[in-house]
Amino acid sequence: MKWQSFLSTFVLNKMCEIIASGVRTDKGFEEVYLNLVAKQVFDFYGQEVTSTQVYNRLRKWRARWITASKLRDLNGASWDEDMCSILLEAEHYQGHVAAHPKDAEFLNTPIQNYHQMQQIFSFGLATGKHAMGMVSRWDHRCRSIQTPRS
Repeated sequence: MKWQSFLSTFVLNKMCEIIASGVRTDKGFEEVYLNLVAKQVFDFYGQEVTSTQVYNRLRKWRARWITASKLRDLNGASWDEDMCSILLEAEHYQGHVAAHPKDAEFLNTPIQNYHQMQQIFSFGLATGKHAMGMVSRWDHRCRSIQTPRS
């Protein structure tokens, strides 16, 4: 099945509704929710899809979210909140796209379904300057632990 843009948006919106209802997604979506969305796709579009197809579609969008999150931290990039766009000056854009042609779809153009991806996938992803390595996380925890003196 070839997923059309509007169908991907439909699936992402349904996942956002599930999250808004209070379902925790920090470890992914349970099979019951994937089945629910697969049924909703059939009701909406008349095309049967499986929970595996819904899951794979979400994996694709999660990969897009990770790419967009990393590109937001590019040196010289700015973020346009209104347009959901990562903006680069022409010279930086040309140089980056020459080295990374697949990134062109994320730069200087609105990122499709950005807000839905943010709601679904931003639960634990820290990248670039927001990332924290294991050492610094453990250092912080170790500093706060009080040890008894012998």
